[in-house]
Order: sequence, then C-alpha cells, then structure tokens
Amino acid sequence: MQLYFVGNSKRPRGTLITTLPVTLNNDLKHVPGERMTLASQRDLDLIRGIAENRDEWRTFIAEIRRAAEAVRSDDPTSKRL
Repeated sequence: MQLYFVGNSKRPRGTLITTLPVTLNNDLKHVPGERMTLASQRDLDLIRGIAENRDEWRTFIAEIRRAAEAVRSDDPTSKRL
C-alpha cells in the first residue's frame, strides 16, 4: 500500500481506476463527523495508528460500514452481491 502513494506526480487522464485505496477513500468521505481521507502516506499512517487499538479499530470500521451501506442503499445504480 505504501508504494501506491509513492510515485510520479503525473496521474493518468480519464476515469479513475477502482483500486482498494480509491474505494476506501470514497467510503471514508461519507463517514459523518469525520474528515478523513486516504489520499497520502500520512493518511495511511493515521489509519494504521487507529488499527493499533483494537476497540478503536472496531468502532472505526463499524462507522465506515454503516456510512458506506447507507450511501449504497441510496444509490439505485449500485450493485448488490
């Protein structure tokens, strides 16, 4: 995951490729009360810090899951597995 954020500053034009960091970043944007993103190595380090505390991590993941499910349930074009 660290290599994802290290690279040249040129970004490809066009539609963004759906990767795990992109998906996680989109889910983090919808968590109420949080202004967290996954757009840099610093953001990744912050999330790793949360992961070191099991209870805090479980709470964090539950909030992300609730927010992501709420957004997807509002989106009629989302695909359910």
